[in-house]
Amino acid sequence: MKKIRKSFIIGKIISYFVLGILFVIMVYPLFWVLMSSVKDNWTIFQNPTGLPSSPTFKNYQDAWVMGNFSLYFLNSIIITVFSLAGILLLSTMAGYGFARYKFRSSNIFLNLFIAGTVIVPSSIMISQYQLISSLGLLDTFLGIILVYLAWTTFGIIIFRLAFSQIPQELVDAAHIDGCGEFGIYLRILLPLIRPAVAAVGIFTFIGIWNDFIWPLVLLQQPGQETVILGLLTLRGQYLADWGILTACLSFAFAPVVVIYLIFQRHFVQGLGMGALKQ
Repeated sequence: MKKIRKSFIIGKIISYFVLGILFVIMVYPLFWVLMSSVKDNWTIFQNPTGLPSSPTFKNYQDAWVMGNFSLYFLNSIIITVFSLAGILLLSTMAGYGFARYKFRSSNIFLNLFIAGTVIVPSSIMISQYQLISSLGLLDTFLGIILVYLAWTTFGIIIFRLAFSQIPQELVDAAHIDGCGEFGIYLRILLPLIRPAVAAVGIFTFIGIWNDFIWPLVLLQQPGQETVILGLLTLRGQYLADWGILTACLSFAFAPVVVIYLIFQRHFVQGLGMGALKQ
């Protein structure tokens, strides 16, 4: 018994040690960015790893105004919010349909969606670019939002599993009470899968917010840059001003951290939805 307890304690120590190392590896770059963003450029080069002796927020002001980062931030918010809303709407409705309706070839359609996850995005980039160009939507936010609306496969799979776990008796009771199909979806079943919605929403938000290649390809007019493209622009404009660059990086990852902190409880629950079948 003592041997088992000793092995358990040693295992816990090793686990916490490994987790501590991973925590430092992931968190230290963010900590360095935040500390550097409140230093002047000379202090960053003089003492790159130390704490700021006299913090200044001038870098944030310069990044927001001089670096035109307020425009980049607004562009990213517009694209991300509308894309995310469309993806969640389409994927929840498709997941509801696949879970509640068994029609001919439904499994074939579902397998086609799943097969789409193995396609390398860069392999169809040229065809997607030609499609957006033929629609006359190059250099428009609508064009890139339509591209992002194709990112529904992951959500469809998760929402199908989530809706499948809800007892059919609940749906039958709603029908008896006179609730329509759309009302059942919107007012009864959708609130029950909020954790899954949060999980898919966070993953999708991060993917769209941090995307570099599609804004680079589809948004080539000045003033259309997203946050990530703006960082590239500032890197060329402020070649040696790491204070401004780190302030812009802080602006870039702040929304992702805030969204995760707000929905982390639902996020963890959502990852487990569909893992067990009732």
